[in-house]
Amino acid sequence: MFLSRRTVLAFLGALALPVAAQAASQPLPVVAAESVWGDIAASVGGPHVSVTSIIHTPDIDPHMFEASPSVARAIAGAGMVIVNGAGYDSWMDRLVAASGHTPPVVSAAQAAGWKDGDNPHLWFDPAVVRATVERMADVLAQAQPQDAMEIKAYLATFEQELGKIDARIAALKAKVGGLHVGATEPLPGRLTDALGMISDEKAFQLAVMNEAEPAPEDVARFERDLKDKHLNLLIYNEQTTTPTATRLVEIARKAGVPVMGLSETLPEGLHWFGWMNRTLDQIEALLVPVAKAR
Repeated sequence: MFLSRRTVLAFLGALALPVAAQAASQPLPVVAAESVWGDIAASVGGPHVSVTSIIHTPDIDPHMFEASPSVARAIAGAGMVIVNGAGYDSWMDRLVAASGHTPPVVSAAQAAGWKDGDNPHLWFDPAVVRATVERMADVLAQAQPQDAMEIKAYLATFEQELGKIDARIAALKAKVGGLHVGATEPLPGRLTDALGMISDEKAFQLAVMNEAEPAPEDVARFERDLKDKHLNLLIYNEQTTTPTATRLVEIARKAGVPVMGLSETLPEGLHWFGWMNRTLDQIEALLVPVAKAR
């Protein structure tokens, strides 16, 4: 078999590489329960990670997920596992336990100091994202000490961009803080809290979060608050539709209350920063005119 001069030189060059450099070329396999955490891990690890996200399209319901053999194999070979925690993806805990493999597990809920009853949609809270990403970087640096300086640089860049999100939230809070928001699920609660907005209809949201039917009096209160324009914004989950949620959206639109759809899964084609900026853009466009008219 004839080998070109370029191929031979490349082969000899590879043999001459130090062992550490050859190891550095192998990215660490990372498995994330949700694509939003997988996207963040990829930003921090750069070329030093190979990320597999299990919940990666809006078609997959995180609460109803059933694992395939390929998912089990990915976890068995993972160098790091990332979960949201907070009961949101408890199926992941079972998969890790059943794999017979004990990779480091980074839990956003643990990073957040989450307590039972708190909002589990942790990726909408920049403070939780910052704490989680720092834990990711620590695990990656320990697993790949030869790449620790580069990982630290990626982390610094991520946190610099995160600072811009914090600044945006602070600026928008000055405009929309104090406005009332209702949601068909507690999906956006951590972000609207950061914006200083008043979250109403919490009993309704708590029932939905616990997969229970909201009490008739809570539904009636929600409808009345929309009709009376006590609420300045209604946010609904684009990925789940129920007759009650559909009716609330119809009432809001008829009453002239701004309505905003929000997905539970990272939208395809967007990174976390893009998703957050788009969400803040939507809130600003819908609520700043309301705030000015008050």
